[in-house]
Formats: sequence, structure tokens, C-alpha cells
Amino acid sequence: MDNKLLIAKLQDKIRLCKTQNKITNSDFLNEQQVAVIKNALNTLKEKDYFFFGDAEELQRKVLIIFPEKIDKKIVIKNVNSIIGSIKVEIPNELKGKIKHKDYLGTIMSFGLTRERIGDIIVYEDRAYIIAFKENLEYIKDELKNEKRFKKANVEIINVNNIEIKPLQFEQINISVSSLRLDNIIAELLNTSRKVAQERIEEESVLINYLVETKNTKNIKEKDTIVIRKSGKYIIEKFLGKNKNGKELISIKKYK
Repeated sequence: MDNKLLIAKLQDKIRLCKTQNKITNSDFLNEQQVAVIKNALNTLKEKDYFFFGDAEELQRKVLIIFPEKIDKKIVIKNVNSIIGSIKVEIPNELKGKIKHKDYLGTIMSFGLTRERIGDIIVYEDRAYIIAFKENLEYIKDELKNEKRFKKANVEIINVNNIEIKPLQFEQINISVSSLRLDNIIAELLNTSRKVAQERIEEESVLINYLVETKNTKNIKEKDTIVIRKSGKYIIEKFLGKNKNGKELISIKKYK
């Protein structure tokens, strides 16, 4: 979705909340959309909102905006009136055989858009599908009609009862001549600085989920770098310079 359209939709939600004195919410948002919206909310100086799914382990979030007179704690406590989950327990013969893409592909075949579905958390023997409450019965019934899920136990559960899978990382260290973005991208991709610059200029690199096209941008500790189709990284810590004068950086790469 275009950023201008995303912000226009945000402004409509805020207007609806204030004029009708009612809680409003966005669709499920990806990480880049969340970053854009957070910037817009800061600019608009809005304070009566929160994101469902703000845990680091969840990638898709929902913005919930509420009237000033309503206590935020009450809205958070009753988020399950907006969002819920389906738990799918699969039979022994299918354990480990149904992947994330299988669940997502099946649900998308029901005619729902991606914006209606949150994270799908997959284990070997079960999965949790987060979605808007109004869509849960439909998804459950359609799943039960699918051949591969005929023997599965499919039930609607409170979203607070999902089991979130811990993030997994690979620890890597790199050394670069400077903290410029193009140097770091070149090292992460094991390629030339020229190729790294091309990836940046074609808008394939995001810092903290916002597109960055400036090759000379300096990277900071705790920055998240996403290289489209190549990986996601957290700049964990600057370790100082080695004997050759290069900057040593400790990085966590998402698995």
C-alpha cells in the first residue's frame, strides 16, 4: 500500500474515533507500515492508541485508536473483542509436514485478503492463526472442509492464549572501514560496495523498517536492517576497532 494512502486511512480512523467517540482499528499491518504509521502518529501528536501484537516476536500488528475518555488499560484488556485466534492441532501423520506457507496459502484461497490475517505461528503439531474476530468462524469452518485438515482439531481460542514462538538468531561479527550503510550492506551480502549501493538505490534496504536510499547513512547500535530477499539483521553492538583500524560490529541475523 502506498504510504500516502496508508496515512490517509490513518487520518480517517482518527477522525472517526473522535467524531463518533468510538474505538477504531486498522487492518493487520506489516513492519514497514507500522514504522510509517508510528512516524505519522508522532507528527500528529496522537497519544490515545496502542498496537496489538507489539511483542517483538509478532510481525503483523493492528493499530487500535480509542477515545480520550476511555482508559487505555480497559481497551487493552478487551482487545479479544476485536482480535482472536484459531488453534489447529494436526494428527500424528502430518506432524512437521504443514508449513507456514501451507496455512497461509490455504487461508488466502478462502477469499480473505492478507490484511485480515495476522501472524501464523507454526509448530510441528499445531498452529495458531491470528485474525479479526469477525472472520474466525468462517476460517474455522473452511479449514474443516479442507482435505488436509479433515482430521485436525480446529477451535477458536482467546488471542491471549496463543503460544508465541521465541525469535531465533544467528550471531555474526563483521569488520568495516566505516559505519556507512553501503559498507555494512556490502559486508553482510559478501559483495562489492558498488553492488551494495545499487541495492540501496533500488530501495531494497530498510533501516528500522523504513526505506533508506542514502548510501552514506551512518548506522547506529540497535538499528534493524532489512535487505529485501536477503535477510534481516539487528546491529547489536559496536566492538571498537581491530588492529587494522576497521570497525568491529556484533550483529544478530534473524533465522
